[in-house]
Amino acid sequence: MVKVLHELGNLDGGGVARLLYDYYRYMDREKIHFDFLIYDFYKEGILEKPLKELGARIYKIPTRQSNKKSCIAMMNKVILDGQYDVVHSHRGPQGYYFLSCAKRCGVKVRIIHSHLAQPNVKLIRRIKNDVLLQADKLVATDLFACGNAAGSAMWGEQNIKNGRVHIMTNAIDADKFTFSNETRQKKRKELGLTDEFTIGIVGRIEEQKNYPFLLKIFAEILKKEPKAVLLIAGRGTEEQKIMALAVKLDVDKRVRFLGIRSDVPELLNAFDVFVLPSLYEGLPVVLVEAQASGLPEVVSDTITKEMAVTDLISYMPLENPEKWSEKILSCTSKEREKYAKIVGNSGYGICTQAKNMERFYLESVK
Repeated sequence: MVKVLHELGNLDGGGVARLLYDYYRYMDREKIHFDFLIYDFYKEGILEKPLKELGARIYKIPTRQSNKKSCIAMMNKVILDGQYDVVHSHRGPQGYYFLSCAKRCGVKVRIIHSHLAQPNVKLIRRIKNDVLLQADKLVATDLFACGNAAGSAMWGEQNIKNGRVHIMTNAIDADKFTFSNETRQKKRKELGLTDEFTIGIVGRIEEQKNYPFLLKIFAEILKKEPKAVLLIAGRGTEEQKIMALAVKLDVDKRVRFLGIRSDVPELLNAFDVFVLPSLYEGLPVVLVEAQASGLPEVVSDTITKEMAVTDLISYMPLENPEKWSEKILSCTSKEREKYAKIVGNSGYGICTQAKNMERFYLESVK
């Protein structure tokens, strides 16, 4: 059996965490074993229990920022005690510290995985990330990316062209997101919705997701459609700030913060349109999920077009909230039931990608 230790921020239901959970469900768990090393941002992530039920062990350690000495010591202990064949980091440039520990501990296969493109960060942090990226290449045996844009942003175009970067497309269990009008009505009733035009987003409440711009868009929407509602599923460090901004913009009575959810497929069924005005992304899993649900999506043009496998996505520049509002209000959905099959057959189906990942792990340790 190949033992794999994944490093990521948390298991709170974000796109990468959901992706890894689905990978593990569809892999042969007699051949591959997953464990997870996460950082104690939250007490318990929504995916911790389901992963434990699949047999995974979950280790929580302090962040380097909070306690560097304890973080490194615990990281070393987890890696040594687990006797892992593969370590796989999903934390971008910050994965250097994890992989360097793994290298010292003698782990043969050390993967660092890019899930973001075009990081729009401050100069000092960008310089630090550039230094870490060069160091990453020294401690990693394999470079992964969720798509060409994310690979180029993190590893450079040349590493994509010469095949050094393995492209492992973010995939989903498309059938799980198949639209059902019965599910839609049930979930909308549960949420207290009747005929309100419902805009939705599922994502961490962090600077990257550009929630201030989303609230400005929604303020414009309410001028034209006063009964509209904005549902935000997620949590993060910017949550209180965004709640305060909603009050300031006088949209708070029509905005609902739903927290972390385990019912994302049902929520997508309940939405009328999905909006994602991110400053940057890699290949966001949630947009693949929304397409499988047949949900119209209006997203920023910073997001790669690699993932537009249907006719449901509209790209907009990050300017003029009024134009965004007009586009969103013009969205209509027809034949939502057909899109899960389209997405499943487009290369984003979880079965194929899970087996590709499984094959890589098995061959890499030979």
